[in-house]
Amino acid sequence: MKRYIILVLEDPAEGERIKSGLEEAGYRIGWRQNEIGVLRWLEEDLPDLLLLGTDLPNDASSVLQEEIGRFAPFPILLLLKEWSSEAVVAGFARGANDVVQVTIPMAELYARIGHLISLFKRLGDGSLTELSFEDLRMELRSRKAWRDGEPIKLTPKEFDLLLFLLKRAGKVCGREMLLQQVWGYDFATGTNVVDVYIRHLRKKIDSGHTKKLLHTVRGTGYMLG
Repeated sequence: MKRYIILVLEDPAEGERIKSGLEEAGYRIGWRQNEIGVLRWLEEDLPDLLLLGTDLPNDASSVLQEEIGRFAPFPILLLLKEWSSEAVVAGFARGANDVVQVTIPMAELYARIGHLISLFKRLGDGSLTELSFEDLRMELRSRKAWRDGEPIKLTPKEFDLLLFLLKRAGKVCGREMLLQQVWGYDFATGTNVVDVYIRHLRKKIDSGHTKKLLHTVRGTGYMLG
């Protein structure tokens, strides 16, 4: 079965060059020139790798990286329109597994793609595909969650946050830690995004259940316990 790669890149010339080159190398390619419907596309047909361009309008590439999350079950290779140290650092902070310039020679792109897919496969072969705590269960490959057998509908970022807390069940996770590890922020921004997402998660996983799993540790942070 051919490896499947999703390419999201606005530039028609570079998009066609990359698509044709990868198809010649034996990959199956899905190409979109904008971000519309990409998240649903990713959910319906999980790729072996995502090639994401930074040339999308209105900073859509950054938004997509944030929505896809830092714990995606496939590698993300970011295609920079303009190379700079700041852009590289920002790309890795949002969860990219590799960052290259969009004009990268095809031979080098083949090598990087093959390496990332192989690396993720080796890691996946030796890792858990499911995590659970009490009656909460999460499937890492499908990115789905259940509480007491009932499905929990989570956004990509809610899934990432819950997964981070689940991996550290019983331990307090501070707001700065969550901002850094789940959102990729390297400094305190004064944002209340963590508190907002925790409220959303609490409603989704604890509402209607006698035993509450998500707890606030006053002045410190949050924990699953």
